[in-house]
Amino acid sequence: MFSKKENINNDEVPLAAGMNFDLEQVQPFLKRLSSSVLDSGFTSREINNIYAQIEKMNKDNEIKEIGTFNVIYKGKQAEIRIEVEIHIEDHSREVVLLMYTDPELVEIIDEEMMKHAEEIGA
Repeated sequence: MFSKKENINNDEVPLAAGMNFDLEQVQPFLKRLSSSVLDSGFTSREINNIYAQIEKMNKDNEIKEIGTFNVIYKGKQAEIRIEVEIHIEDHSREVVLLMYTDPELVEIIDEEMMKHAEEIGA
């Protein structure tokens, strides 16, 4: 779990679940999150759009805010803001995927990230 202070005078520190992914693992993770945790998650179009935006990133250490997405968690509307940092070495891309949302959902997403990492042997 990460916390990022964007404004020193702001008392509310946004929390984010975050993990490093190989580029090809981003879509499967978002699909997993949408089907296993969220009542209504990312649409196929949103997942493809997120992937396409990440794929276009071509500078090492580039950071990009992908967008804010409306989801349903435990019957209530929530927003997940996705930010990505890319690391390029030789021909491989590593993606740092940060997902900002309310603290309860951040914790659940963080747990799902750990499960996903274990299952793929990361």
